[in-house]
Amino acid sequence: MDEKTHSQETPSWLGRTLMAVGIGGAAFAALCCVAPFIVAGLVTTLGLGFMLQDSILIGLIIVFIGVAALGYYLVRRRTGA
Repeated sequence: MDEKTHSQETPSWLGRTLMAVGIGGAAFAALCCVAPFIVAGLVTTLGLGFMLQDSILIGLIIVFIGVAALGYYLVRRRTGA
């Protein structure tokens, strides 16, 4: 591998971080959809009570799954597998 290709690769921590944020965010949004009473107190205390609407949560799940998929792509591309 020459220096040109090596310098333009994404850092390995970026893909892993994107995967962690995506999976964590999607899990939290799914938990809010399935059992809002579990997280309603925390979400309302933080002033994010509007996020308990299903239309917003489904959009958040889609976005976070996309972030996780991007992270997975970056990790797979970096390892070459």
